[in-house]
Amino acid sequence: MALALMKQNAFNAATASAELIKKILAAYPQAEIRPRVLPVADEDVSLEIFLPLPMDEIYRVRERIYDWILELQERHDVLILASALPR
Repeated sequence: MALALMKQNAFNAATASAELIKKILAAYPQAEIRPRVLPVADEDVSLEIFLPLPMDEIYRVRERIYDWILELQERHDVLILASALPR
């Protein structure tokens, strides 16, 4: 039973990652998305999103991404950390 749960958790994390990346690239095609080298906590998905935007726009992007994250976390039962950063 534990193996089935691990497989489901991995599937949920992969699905949430793909959906988040798809949303980000649809809204910000210039984004460079990388997995975080060292996850900050126990998150299932950990990404850094680099954008060639000024900091005031980065703040707006962060809010939009956060809304997507909340929806995906709830739907897929995963913990997601994604940071938008200026390139």
